[in-house]
Amino acid sequence: MDMNEATHSQLVGGALLAAMCVTGSVSAAGDLSDLGWRQLPPLPDPCGFASPFVGTSGDVLLVGGGANFPERQLWEGGKKIWHDTVYALGPEDRHWREVGHFPSPRAYGLSIPVKGGIICAGGSNAEGHLQDAFHLRLVEDRLEMTDLPNLPNPVAMGASALVGSTVYLAGGLESPDSTEALSTFYALDAEDPEAGWKPLPSWPGPGRSQAVAASDGRYFYLFSGGSFVPKSGGGAEMKLLSDAYRYAPDTGWEKLADLPHPALAAASPAPTEASFIFLIGGVDGTQAARPPQEFVQAPQHIIAYSVLENRWIKAGDAPVGRVCVSTAWWKGAWVLPSGERSAGVRSPEVWRLSISESKAP
Repeated sequence: MDMNEATHSQLVGGALLAAMCVTGSVSAAGDLSDLGWRQLPPLPDPCGFASPFVGTSGDVLLVGGGANFPERQLWEGGKKIWHDTVYALGPEDRHWREVGHFPSPRAYGLSIPVKGGIICAGGSNAEGHLQDAFHLRLVEDRLEMTDLPNLPNPVAMGASALVGSTVYLAGGLESPDSTEALSTFYALDAEDPEAGWKPLPSWPGPGRSQAVAASDGRYFYLFSGGSFVPKSGGGAEMKLLSDAYRYAPDTGWEKLADLPHPALAAASPAPTEASFIFLIGGVDGTQAARPPQEFVQAPQHIIAYSVLENRWIKAGDAPVGRVCVSTAWWKGAWVLPSGERSAGVRSPEVWRLSISESKAP
């Protein structure tokens, strides 16, 4: 949830925190609340990471990079550290093992599992926001990275998902001191990545960062996020969004029913099952004006979007609250590794979510 230190405390300590009143249609659905959660081995870093790169290579789960505050907490003047280590967990492993390093430390970027490995792009580190892209895979316990065409511009905290063989990337921030969120929308053909990133028309709404993406195999979905609005006295502040959109490659964008509340930085890509898309956690604005040193727990609630009915449904609670979590489909379930449990505070825990192994992608 932390962009730079100033924006992080604005979102979580002050504007977890500039809460916006939202309305939406939401109802309860008992069968959707029966979700199966269990823990996998924790990552070997005692702090855990915000927004690491996540994906699979063959039958191995990979988690790399991420950012944390290893020495002192954010509000104590702690320095954020970006990491470059990549960890692997095999189907029968009881512990993660280190398998290599990224070209440079990074977090808050795009990581999409594709045939043969993971496409990684953008993100940020201590030097600023990144523009490079590469294909990552594990070969006999050794990382192999192949350079891909750069993004058209630096992007961190965008929302990405795979539809068919196309990787989509929506929004984000171009630099750490940006006061305007991007409304850019790019596509990369994973089967012909050398053709580069193609700019596409934007959604009919404001630019945004830390939105949530999803794919049902046919469409790209974009939910929530945050945009900047002018602040009285000058400058800009973050506004939490609750709008939603769907993109079809042949017909373009359409607006969907608004979320019942914002879900900035919820688990992304959002887990899907049959005709439902599950938004887990995320900043919802309910903890307005509470400072981060109170260790306010990230929201645990889950809402589900019904693709067939264009409405939102209550789907129970996750066992833990998390934001800034990237997801991956692995061994018949969704995996949510690490992430933030409260403002500036990470967790090394790795959770597995089983919705319906017979219907999930």
